[in-house]
Amino acid sequence: MANTHLALTRAALERLPKTALHVARNGSKADVWLAEWPTGSARRVVIKDFARRPLVVRVLGGRYSLLREWRAMVALDDLPEVPKAIARPDADAIVVEHRAGTPIKEFARGEVAPGVLEKIEALVAAMHRRGVTHGDLHGANILVNEQGAVALIDWATAGFFGDTPRGAKAASFAQWRALDERALAKLKLLHAPQRVTPHEREILLSGPSGFYRFVKRLRFLFAIVRGKKPSRQWMFAGAEVQRLLQNSEPNASKTDFEEKH
Repeated sequence: MANTHLALTRAALERLPKTALHVARNGSKADVWLAEWPTGSARRVVIKDFARRPLVVRVLGGRYSLLREWRAMVALDDLPEVPKAIARPDADAIVVEHRAGTPIKEFARGEVAPGVLEKIEALVAAMHRRGVTHGDLHGANILVNEQGAVALIDWATAGFFGDTPRGAKAASFAQWRALDERALAKLKLLHAPQRVTPHEREILLSGPSGFYRFVKRLRFLFAIVRGKKPSRQWMFAGAEVQRLLQNSEPNASKTDFEEKH
């Protein structure tokens, strides 16, 4: 189970010296801070906090997002690639283990060691066996350190379905699991095309599912609500996937592909 610390109250959290990692510029996202806790322990933690957001945002979205993230990390507590869930000062904040590393999207094709991709594949399989999905498995959320250790961060879109989901829950789990599997296949296509399996080729060549397109459109709308200028390139990604799969071009633009996905 996660190492929770009930002594970290909201008042204590507010007093902690913190460095901003991301201060939300709109009313729908959490502030993200880097801190040391317990003070003097040299343990670095990440704090995600919705406390400064409007009440309606906290109640309708923020608290549910944090709960999903917390439950997923607790369920996967023994997996080394998942940051530890440390504390929940209240419903509007969580404190998790900080992991250092370089986002995998910053590596050029061929720079990612085979062992790293094997760890990511094993992690995805392990979390799916426990009924957990990530939902946002892209290159910015996968960190690789100098020793080749992997960390999967930002579990805000995670789903927790239990070991044996049934009925509608099982159907929903299957959709979210497929979303993760497609993201994993694209990751392998970007960094090690030779590792893409026939089944993964079929997934990619068949195009995104209706559920995938639905989730993408939701993110497109949320970006507008948050005041961002969303890219529409993802709508045209299918042809790029087919080009990379069919041609396996060594000089294909990984950056262009990532931006479209």
